[in-house]
Amino acid sequence: MNLKKIFTVASVAFATLFTTGCGDFDDMNVDPNKPADAYTSMMFTYSARYVREFTMNSYEYDPWMMLRTGYLAETKNNQYGAFTTTTTYSTSTYYVYVLKNLNSIIEMNENEETRNEAYVTEFGDSNNQIAAAKTLKSFFFMMLTDILGPLPYSEAFRGESDDIWEPKFDSQEEIYTALDTELREAYSQFDESGSLSSADILYNGNISRWKKLNATLRMMMAIKLADVAPSVGQERFAQAYNDGGITEVADGFHYTFDSNSDAYAWMYYIGNMSYSGASLAFAPNKVIVDALKEYQDPRMFSYFTLDGYMGTVEGDPTDFNAYVGVPFGLATNNDVIAAAVGACSVAASYCEPQVTYGVITAARSLLVQAEAAERGWINADAKQLYEAGIRASFDFQATYHTAVDGVDEYIASEKVALSDDPQTAIEQIAMQRFLAGFMTCGVEAWSDWRRFNIPTLPIYEGQTDAGVTVYPYRLSYANNDKLYNEDNATEAIDTYFNGSDDMWQRLWWDVADNE
Repeated sequence: MNLKKIFTVASVAFATLFTTGCGDFDDMNVDPNKPADAYTSMMFTYSARYVREFTMNSYEYDPWMMLRTGYLAETKNNQYGAFTTTTTYSTSTYYVYVLKNLNSIIEMNENEETRNEAYVTEFGDSNNQIAAAKTLKSFFFMMLTDILGPLPYSEAFRGESDDIWEPKFDSQEEIYTALDTELREAYSQFDESGSLSSADILYNGNISRWKKLNATLRMMMAIKLADVAPSVGQERFAQAYNDGGITEVADGFHYTFDSNSDAYAWMYYIGNMSYSGASLAFAPNKVIVDALKEYQDPRMFSYFTLDGYMGTVEGDPTDFNAYVGVPFGLATNNDVIAAAVGACSVAASYCEPQVTYGVITAARSLLVQAEAAERGWINADAKQLYEAGIRASFDFQATYHTAVDGVDEYIASEKVALSDDPQTAIEQIAMQRFLAGFMTCGVEAWSDWRRFNIPTLPIYEGQTDAGVTVYPYRLSYANNDKLYNEDNATEAIDTYFNGSDDMWQRLWWDVADNE
């Protein structure tokens, strides 16, 4: 994109948005003719709110991250199953606001002329502001590159300083390398003797938890290199593991919706009957429901309900066989509606207006560590980490949703007990990440499927009729990302995607056989 053109339009909104101290965004009283200095606290809060976009991906009436990972399905029609909608993903909002805010926080704290100003210092000490901004910025870049592939990175935000308004697209390999470096630098900058203010809506200024997130992000990137650059992945993973990632539920990277923003599941997708005035548009996918049945997984009774928003389904709520999911991608609307009759519903705890969603949970972190241990990348007990990851998932449900019993028996069951065969064990670990990942980070769940083809995502008539043989591997660049930076976008597509910007081009680390 041509950032000069976009920033020119956005600069007025940017200056107006951040001209008061930290407070409710909806209650600002700002004179647009007298813009004051931007508060780093407000810029951070604004950017942090976008973390939720990677769970159920905003108020758009298409929860594609949950639909394309086997967690949700449609109940009224085959609107999304043929993958003819949400084919592109726009990064402009991230570059113009989210990432730019975080970059500005870093610059303002590194600049001797601004770092001691009240509009900077009220958020906390400079080193922790810089480190948290770098860590959160890296999270967003990791999500975006795992959705799209190559992106402007090394030349981004250099328009005003170096007059680079059409930044080149760096390869995903280059972005991963740069992010690992920036995260390591940020980790060393964190100072646990200091803190951040309550404008940090993610960790409430807890620096120890920010450090654990930082190390976890590095492990999550490193593990994806297992098939393309294993020696590099191992070195990066070992360093991050030694620094210490997320291992406790309380340290997880979660997003709690507040009174200013209702949860997405309540707003459009599942819970708000007063909005739609009809039956629910989405229900549990047959893939996740059948998997929980197969594993006799008690989390079924925390994720889903028979007494849900679609009406009560007859059956014993403690009987696995009473729960039915809906296939995603059936041929006709009538087929979809018929399949949804008698389906279970997403549990009410996920559909409250002010609910906590896990984004990167302790369960995911521990199960990623378990994979690394199974590969011999770290000196750790894979079985111990694997079982700790499953327990962390059960604990997360008990803390934020509904508690379920039987974790000890579940871990000891034949299908769940970790195999002595390394390849089988890795597949078990990947499956447990899927089972633990319901309504958490959809991009990470999608990445696991791209790496392992776990779970198997079946193709139905509504998809084959549209010429689809496999689920998409990425999204295409949005037109506004290409229009203002056409030469660089074209070069990236030609270089990394064989000249085709479609959804079935693979990312750099994705070499799995999913077809």
